[in-house]
Amino acid sequence: MKFLVIRKPRAGALVQPTSQMIRAQKEGLLGAIKRGEVDCAYAFVGGGGISILNANSAEDVNQRLFGSPLGLFYDFEVHPLADYGQFMDTVAQVLEAREKQSR
Repeated sequence: MKFLVIRKPRAGALVQPTSQMIRAQKEGLLGAIKRGEVDCAYAFVGGGGISILNANSAEDVNQRLFGSPLGLFYDFEVHPLADYGQFMDTVAQVLEAREKQSR
């Protein structure tokens, strides 16, 4: 499954990340892209960013996010993604079935 992950810096964190943590986060995410665990990652100007993760379950996503070097310094918003073509085909099929019922 694919998951859209939006990261925003956590306001009021008691501890601030170090340069080593930043570099470890960068290397970990770029390595995950090379291994195919992540499709892409982009940073927001001003902090935070987005990525598309490939994972078998929500639990796997959660473990990976909070196990990352900066996992405790971000607030995460996670959305499961569906294939666009399949999604639209399903919607069209449901509408066709309803149209047939209303005749």
